[in-house]
Amino acid sequence: MGEQKYSIEDANRRLDTALDRLERLAHHARTKVRDASNIEHQVQNLATDRSRLASELDETRAYARTVEESAKDVSARIMRAMEKVQVALNGEDEA
Repeated sequence: MGEQKYSIEDANRRLDTALDRLERLAHHARTKVRDASNIEHQVQNLATDRSRLASELDETRAYARTVEESAKDVSARIMRAMEKVQVALNGEDEA
């Protein structure tokens, strides 16, 4: 009977060891799931930021084209005004 008791105690120790290992593995798995969830949330945030930034970039490019066209128009007007001033200073008649 003493031998059987030793076997039961040994089995209990092995069971406790296995349960401890199972608890550690479960904790590790929960940590991995939580980490994956955090990564998924970060990816969603990055996708949202990317969409917002792409939209802002499109708006900025459109604004830059408008500014460039305005600058060309202003430059042309300044050139015409300078030509008129030059004509006036030279006393020439405008054609």
